[in-house]
Amino acid sequence: MLSLNKLRINLTLMNTGVLIGLLLFISIFLYVVLSMDVETNVNNNLKIYCSQLANEIEYLERQEAGEAVTEEEKQGYFEYTRSLVQNNIAYVIFDQQFGVLDQSYSLPLEEAKLVEISKHYFAGNKEKYLISNYKQGDKDYKICTYAVVNKNGELKIVQAMKNMASERSLLGNAQEMVGFTILIGASLSFLGGYFLSGRSLIPIKKSVERQQEFLADASHELRTPIAVIQTNLEVVKASTDESVESQLTWINNAYDEIQWMQHIVEDLMFLARADSGDMVVQQEPVDLTYAIKVVCEKMAPIAGKKGIALINKLEDDLIITGDEKQITQLLVILLDNAIKYSGENTIIRIIGKQTLQGVAVEVIDQGIGIPKDEISKVTQRFYRVDKARSRTEGGTGLGLSIANWIVDEHHAGMIIESEEKKGTRIILNFDKGVEKK
Repeated sequence: MLSLNKLRINLTLMNTGVLIGLLLFISIFLYVVLSMDVETNVNNNLKIYCSQLANEIEYLERQEAGEAVTEEEKQGYFEYTRSLVQNNIAYVIFDQQFGVLDQSYSLPLEEAKLVEISKHYFAGNKEKYLISNYKQGDKDYKICTYAVVNKNGELKIVQAMKNMASERSLLGNAQEMVGFTILIGASLSFLGGYFLSGRSLIPIKKSVERQQEFLADASHELRTPIAVIQTNLEVVKASTDESVESQLTWINNAYDEIQWMQHIVEDLMFLARADSGDMVVQQEPVDLTYAIKVVCEKMAPIAGKKGIALINKLEDDLIITGDEKQITQLLVILLDNAIKYSGENTIIRIIGKQTLQGVAVEVIDQGIGIPKDEISKVTQRFYRVDKARSRTEGGTGLGLSIANWIVDEHHAGMIIESEEKKGTRIILNFDKGVEKK
């Protein structure tokens, strides 16, 4: 089972790797979208602030020139600049000689640095608004520069700037959440994948166990006839002066074991093809009445050797759908078992009749019977109720396993009823088929 455990780990790791990759892709995509959205929002807001500040330049010029301004204008400008401060926005307005026309209470950057940034606006810039990023030490600012010409033809430069610490903190928290989500997702994926892969491997594990058990049983069953053949042939080999006729006992013993081995190998090949899915089940109308009569005729000489009478009670036109060859094999197995485990001068009855669901076939013998606690085991491979008798009668212990497979493949049912020393009754239930035309 070491290879299955390794396969389980590999499946778990593969599933976890796929999920981590998917989570990474989604997380990176969401982070990029969030980052771009934050940057775009800040840029747009700074452009709006610059445009609004540019609209206040006329008011500032009239105030600087000593012209009359209304209290409403003063109050409006005061309220607006206070809102900028509350939104963590600093600003400055330059004239064309870079003299300060107005600025916020405190500027995060030196005036010379702001002037230097402003000059970039005129150095090949084609945009209406120039967005600049300034990072130095713990300072991280985004600056929007905007130039406007007043009604006198004078150039004014407006700058609005925002500290990006809160936005960077938001993105940093998003990164941490992404990492935490991936870690939790990977852990849950590994645990869940390990559990689910274990569940999915249960049928494989059982199949491997059955295969190992099957091989062990097959080896055990073949070991005895091989030993018998070897022993008998060694006797023949040691008696080189004896005639063939005088050695017939040993030769016949070896031949009988070879015949028995042939039966085992044929049954093993059938089950091997069945297990691998290579066995094809034909779907065609089968006249069960005719098939039972044919099988009974073939089995009658074998039953006659023990004085066993085969009595049929069959309704006409018992039609089912299935594989005629396999149905015949099923009937042979059931009758062969009934004959093997029945005493001399007994009766085996075969009943075939129509039912509400389809067709039922019963094989009833007066044999040794099966203990109630062993009835559920008789379809297991190499299982025998009476091992000594089965070996004497030539049974391989695989017949009912094959019969059970045929029944399952035909979506039929098989019921086994038995009582020790009184006999066994096997009931087959088939769905009704379509009559041959």
